[in-house]
Amino acid sequence: PDFAEAYYYARHSDMRVLEGIWERSVHAAEVAALGTGTSMDFEIVNAVYNMLPNHHLADVMQEALRSVGGVNYTEAELAFAVELQRSLLPGAPEPGTAAQVRDPDVGLQSGSTDVGDVSWVVPTVELGTATWVPGTPAHSWQAVAAGGMSIGTKGMMVAAKTMTLTMMELFRNPEHLAQAREEFVRRLGGFVYRPKIGDRAPPLDYRK
Repeated sequence: PDFAEAYYYARHSDMRVLEGIWERSVHAAEVAALGTGTSMDFEIVNAVYNMLPNHHLADVMQEALRSVGGVNYTEAELAFAVELQRSLLPGAPEPGTAAQVRDPDVGLQSGSTDVGDVSWVVPTVELGTATWVPGTPAHSWQAVAAGGMSIGTKGMMVAAKTMTLTMMELFRNPEHLAQAREEFVRRLGGFVYRPKIGDRAPPLDYRK
């Protein structure tokens, strides 16, 4: 064909590394065009930064979460969870694990969020609660089913209470803010955040 178009999605756990990966990808396309006697052009649709962790804020929020507790199912909710898990792949955690409060997860996460950009501007912490039946994959009908009933509401309330208690602790003891800022500056290491908002206007006509 006289015209072809492709969509590429590059990912890495650190935007500072991803910038180099993206540059190499563009160079590869340029070389391919040169080698085939064609021309190429590209545009960046959008991009989000990885989350810059802040262990001090995570510790403050963890204490709040432990005081709130996890999600406890009623008999009806437990029956719903057991029935829903039959549609999942084998090996899903027991439904009762929703009531457990886990230690902070400092490993890599596979999701994408524009909160990541915020975390490179100001100390940030995020929270995950059990709004789905344990073992539910994201972007699935099982997630929608649990999120639209009392199980989802309970998980949401755990999150809301935990965030509220975290903010109360920060207001009462502002030394947390100083320690979180110190860690934030140290993790930045002199890196200057530059937003990657794309080369086009926001696609606000997506409903058409």
